[in-house]
Amino acid sequence: MTPTLVYDGECRFCTACVRFLTRRTTRPLETVAYQSADLAALGLTHDQCAAAVQWVGDGGSMSAHFAVAAALRNARFPWSLAGSFIALPPVRPLAGALYARVAARRRCVVPPGN
Repeated sequence: MTPTLVYDGECRFCTACVRFLTRRTTRPLETVAYQSADLAALGLTHDQCAAAVQWVGDGGSMSAHFAVAAALRNARFPWSLAGSFIALPPVRPLAGALYARVAARRRCVVPPGN
């Protein structure tokens, strides 16, 4: 199964982050906005996807900062290292808090050039 990153396609920040990631991905990766995805086929719900980015791969699914870490581990160096760093036990709580702050304001954050 090709890993799939499910994101909020109505959020310009999320869309910009996905574009950034796909330019740095070294392995096969599907990206899909949850608004147009077959969520049932991915084993996800609308509520899950509205709340946080989702990663669906061979190891099951992950959400929020865990999904970001998995997606980054799929990218080339140094981004793969960042994904591994986020997943470290001492870093996880900070990564989770940072993800929650950004996700709560994601419609307010406009990436440069947009």
